[in-house]
Amino acid sequence: IEGYPNGIQYATYWLNGDRFILGEGEITDIHVKDGTVYATGTDESWQAVYWVDGVKTVLQGNETSAHSIFVHNDDVYVAGSFANGSCYWKNGSKINLTTNADSEAFGIVVTDDGKVVTGGYYMNNHHSLIPARWNGTSRKNMSKPHDGDAEIYDVKLKNNTAVFFGMTMRSNNMVGLLPKASYWINGKRTDCNNGGTWRQNIYGGEGISGYADGNDIYVTGNIQHIGTVDPDGNPKEGEPGITPHYWKNGEIFDLPGGPVFDNYWVGEGRDIAIHEEQIIVGGWASSSQHSQVAALWVDGQLTYLENKEKYPSVIHSVFIK
Repeated sequence: IEGYPNGIQYATYWLNGDRFILGEGEITDIHVKDGTVYATGTDESWQAVYWVDGVKTVLQGNETSAHSIFVHNDDVYVAGSFANGSCYWKNGSKINLTTNADSEAFGIVVTDDGKVVTGGYYMNNHHSLIPARWNGTSRKNMSKPHDGDAEIYDVKLKNNTAVFFGMTMRSNNMVGLLPKASYWINGKRTDCNNGGTWRQNIYGGEGISGYADGNDIYVTGNIQHIGTVDPDGNPKEGEPGITPHYWKNGEIFDLPGGPVFDNYWVGEGRDIAIHEEQIIVGGWASSSQHSQVAALWVDGQLTYLENKEKYPSVIHSVFIK
């Protein structure tokens, strides 16, 4: 891809600021256990794979996508999709979830007693996106706005209970579907505050990932802005389109982004973790040269993990060990 080193996109992780490249492709999630680095994503052929300390295993199926990875005992679980629907893999072998439908499994965890829980969505016969969890292969609908859609993008464990993170969309006369970051725990859904309304040029929010810390639930993602236009209909110079944020128990906290790039790009949180009471968010922030550069926020302070003027890059996952 133009702009990447040698014109190539690399599956990369950073450890204490040092970059490690697994090959061509992209890492979507990472997990570390007993000093072993597990990662999942796509390789140079855009097929879903996982790596164990850099050794690659191709996941079964055609037209596969891999979104998250979890290690339980010595077994590796990956959530994703293939040509005919959603699935997860155990040690590379595919287990179907919802097939013959538009469906994706984005998050996966395994409870202490070995139960596999995945989260994602499927499209029903009425063309609504239904947020769903699968206990093993048994699907259960999660709540969504009555007149809208929802998707689950991440699953984490809180005291061995699965917590689901994502976004909900409800009908709005001015913007069509108004999105909000959301989370589900014990069957109850919480829709997070967007920090404003469409009247204040806020289109909506998106929750991409989350974390449970004691009784506190964190979500990270973005707020999308409608923006204003000049008399010719062009976006006004220097106005943001997408900005980085996190939510704690439904309340929004702003994160600093980069300079407004191309009247849109500013930043986005893509994963969040809490460590020794520090709030750590990984994602991307803009620079004067690129729309997206790998970024880390620690208690709100922005650090670029790469030369912000040299290569574009993105953080999809944060794991603290």
